[in-house]
Amino acid sequence: MDLDELKTIWQRHDSQLENNLTLNEQILLQMKLDRTNNEFRKLMNFEVVSVICSFVVVLILIYFTFRQFWSPLYLALGFISGAIMLMYLVFSMLQLSGFSKLCSYDESVVKVQKELVFQKRRLLRFRKIEIVTIPLCMAAIFPLLSIAVYDFDILWYPGRYLIGVAVACAITIPVLIWLYRTFYDKRIASAEALLQSISEFEENK
Repeated sequence: MDLDELKTIWQRHDSQLENNLTLNEQILLQMKLDRTNNEFRKLMNFEVVSVICSFVVVLILIYFTFRQFWSPLYLALGFISGAIMLMYLVFSMLQLSGFSKLCSYDESVVKVQKELVFQKRRLLRFRKIEIVTIPLCMAAIFPLLSIAVYDFDILWYPGRYLIGVAVACAITIPVLIWLYRTFYDKRIASAEALLQSISEFEENK
């Protein structure tokens, strides 16, 4: 075997190695994209559940409110609680729409990163509003459910009413914070790390 034949064999071998390396890089990149989009899909699925639950609660509150049409006070409480739950429903729908924008292979990584930053900021605003309005929502829902379900006007018993609202808030607010931290924050942080690794990978190509 002469020198030219050896050069030809080595060039062919180098070309095969380079093609295999390129293919492996594409597979790795695709795997990272799949993992990133999987995180976004999990967030979307949770928002779908949230939208459905919020919608059902709004319908229940509307039904209970109209059952108490004879009382201006309970009508007002129903309106307040229904308006707050409707706001939560709108928040969930906006978040669902936002996460769906992130779940795309057609956008550049930088654009997805910018969109994710926007979604994080909006999610934080929604979280603050939800936590702040929970006491008001509980204060309105508690007597409405009491009179509609048990035919018991708890407003005649201020002590029980305040204790009930306090207990509901003491349970709901920590659960909501835990849910945001363990579900939303972890998945968003995971997606951010994957996007960053993809960005660095593309820069070093």
